[in-house]
Amino acid sequence: MDVSIIIPVYNTEKYLKQCLESLINQKTEFKYEIICVNDGSTDNSEKILEQFSEDIQHIYIKNSGPGAARNLAIQKAKGQYLLFVDSDDYVSENFVQRMTEEAIQNNADVVICNFYRFKTNNLELEKVNKGKKAIYKKGKIQEVLLMEFHSCNKLFRKNLMMKNLYPEDMLFEDVVAISEALIDANKIVKIEDYLYYYRRTDNSITNNLTDRNYDIKKAIDIIEPKFIKNGYTTQIEFLNINCILVDLAIKVMKAKKEKKAYKEVIEPVIKKYPEWYKNPLIKNVKFNKKLYLWCLKHKMYDLIKFVF
Repeated sequence: MDVSIIIPVYNTEKYLKQCLESLINQKTEFKYEIICVNDGSTDNSEKILEQFSEDIQHIYIKNSGPGAARNLAIQKAKGQYLLFVDSDDYVSENFVQRMTEEAIQNNADVVICNFYRFKTNNLELEKVNKGKKAIYKKGKIQEVLLMEFHSCNKLFRKNLMMKNLYPEDMLFEDVVAISEALIDANKIVKIEDYLYYYRRTDNSITNNLTDRNYDIKKAIDIIEPKFIKNGYTTQIEFLNINCILVDLAIKVMKAKKEKKAYKEVIEPVIKKYPEWYKNPLIKNVKFNKKLYLWCLKHKMYDLIKFVF
């Protein structure tokens, strides 16, 4: 078996058929298997999976989260390489072919493709990652660590992911498993092709403030020692700035919890990185984030509340 495609499934009856059909109808010379792990769905996802039983492997578990679902499938996978797909997304017909041939031709541990992002109620496709083909060797992946840590636009050698399983019972599990696998990889190939279609849904737990949104802090705390040990101090500082100081803090403020945002989110990052505003990667963020960070640097908290 060349490739195992792993799909955690949870209450995606609206989109699951499109996802599975895009994978079953791949145009490729490589042998692949599709492993679906139903993570305790309460809708009709189970019935849909049963309809595709001739073409997929299908496992049912009690609800444990996508990390646990992926870990189970990783250990059952027979392929030399792994691809991850979310059950509300879909892929191009040459997804398996292009990702696998690039891995073999370049003896790569990881292959990364560009992807489209779209909202269910808006068919306009946003191009994500962009950029031309590039090859990165171990210890020189600074650019890769600035890309989004999605599982789903990447192919991995199976033994690499066996050493970097997903943390379970937390959000942002991708941030941990994927970033650590990227650091451990001997060679990473980034290709130009747009092969993956990532659907943004409004009911995603990461889009609405809950206590579990604070898991991004936990995820970054987990990966921080490995980043620093491997010389990626600038990158981990930037992740603290972009993911916690900006994204999480603004989300907490929008929930009318300004004091909590400062005490639990902003203050710890500033204490850890007192000269955070000198990080050279800040120049890459969008204008609205730059404005927010400028206000934060100058302690213009009232303006932050007014603007953001």
